[in-house]
Amino acid sequence: MKRYSVRCENHKRRGLVLLVVTITVVMLTMAAWSYSSRMLTELESTAMGGRGIAARMAAESGIEFAATRIMERDTEDDVNVHHDPDSFHARLVRDSTSPRGRLRFSVIVPDEAEIESGGTRFGLATENSKFNVNRLIDLDALDTEHPGLAYDAISVIPGMTEDIVNAILDALDTDDVPRQGGAELSDYESVGIYDAIPNGPFDSIDQLLLVTGVTPELFYGEDANRNGLLDPHENDGDRLPPTDNADGILDLGWRDYLTASSRERNTSANGEKKINLNQGQMTELYDAIEETLGEDAANFIVGYRLSGTEYATKAFEQSGSSVTGNITRNGIDLTIIPSWQFTSIYELVGGTTNDVKMVSGTSQTFESPWREDVNTLQHTLPELEQILTTTDQGWIEGRININQARNEVLQAIPFIPAGVPDSIIAGRPAVRVQGSSGNMNNQRSAAWLVIDRIADMETLRKIGPWITTGGDVFSLQSLGHYDQGGPAVRLEAMIDATEYPPRITFMRDLTHLPHGYLSRLGAPDSD
Repeated sequence: MKRYSVRCENHKRRGLVLLVVTITVVMLTMAAWSYSSRMLTELESTAMGGRGIAARMAAESGIEFAATRIMERDTEDDVNVHHDPDSFHARLVRDSTSPRGRLRFSVIVPDEAEIESGGTRFGLATENSKFNVNRLIDLDALDTEHPGLAYDAISVIPGMTEDIVNAILDALDTDDVPRQGGAELSDYESVGIYDAIPNGPFDSIDQLLLVTGVTPELFYGEDANRNGLLDPHENDGDRLPPTDNADGILDLGWRDYLTASSRERNTSANGEKKINLNQGQMTELYDAIEETLGEDAANFIVGYRLSGTEYATKAFEQSGSSVTGNITRNGIDLTIIPSWQFTSIYELVGGTTNDVKMVSGTSQTFESPWREDVNTLQHTLPELEQILTTTDQGWIEGRININQARNEVLQAIPFIPAGVPDSIIAGRPAVRVQGSSGNMNNQRSAAWLVIDRIADMETLRKIGPWITTGGDVFSLQSLGHYDQGGPAVRLEAMIDATEYPPRITFMRDLTHLPHGYLSRLGAPDSD
């Protein structure tokens, strides 16, 4: 009996040992599996992180490449930074036999002309296609002659009110007196908001969000992901953010109509300094014009400055001469203080000066050597724009590019007649179509408005100080993406080409925002 009991105990011990060993093996297996799984996850995470870094580098390369193409405009006639898929669409950064390994960048912006249909183009957007809020101060200065001009300019922008315009003007001016409905720095500080407004020009349009009355809903509109396109979640009412009216049309925010960064270089294409028509020394002005454009041009331009024409703007009241002696060019008395100024190049075309005092004691008028004909408007005037200017500043700020601006921005041009913005949009070519940049050569000067009978010469002279066909500050979005798989990186940037070389002044990561552009690049995945 005792022997049987011992055998039974031995069997029990062996069964227990087997159970313990089995459990241990299972636990070790689970631990090995867990460790292996974690290592694989870490490996995949590391690989994906590396792909993400590479995608960001590709996106940054796209921005640098865009800056290079901007610089090449001055030396290569065929550079098209507005829409050029060959240069800006799916540009290969790293090749691979596998689609997952092929890395590219694309530079893309929404097409302003096809916002309702969700058009895009591969290229850059000029900030001159927007209205520069800093120029509201210039309009406000004309308020005594044209009351309400500042508000009238941007009143067509959805959601704009007179109180908000006054608040913007308070943010721009240097005084501490609030306008009706506006707010000065002390008003912001009274509610605990310090350094909210610049009391001077805005450096960035994002500063507009600090102005009283301006809300994110007004600033961004329905475009929650900032791609300028109508995406499904922006057309579903209040089901998904943002809240929208589900009308099938993307209500743009103010950031798509307004800017604080639009400017153009005030030099010729090759970097040469232009002749300032409004410079103070009449002898230097006469000599420079005569050498470059001839005697007739010098007579007319100096005569214009001294006596004006029927459409000239008086700069200041003449208060006697501060110059003595016999100073003359071609018999013109240059001891007279010039009291008239040019507001735009278009005032050169047509017209005759008022009586100009000659050293002989007589008076004489001078006729413009540039007549109002198609050849002058289409060929000569663009050349004059490369030679002449109305200011000594290194750049000209805030003119509106009539070839690219939206209708609401065109309506913001001071003194533009009703109906002309619609005619401008109907008359300009569809610049997003590849190859259409050649058509734009015929519209490199705003004089095409007269050639195509959209406006007369008198209108062109009035709106001339506010319009352009150029612009040297560009905005863009650059995507770093793979032919297959992710991740994708989306960066927003601004490039200032008023300096040489062009300078990247702003860059922001928009990757966290959904539904950007990747599905429009021909890639199988969407971001």
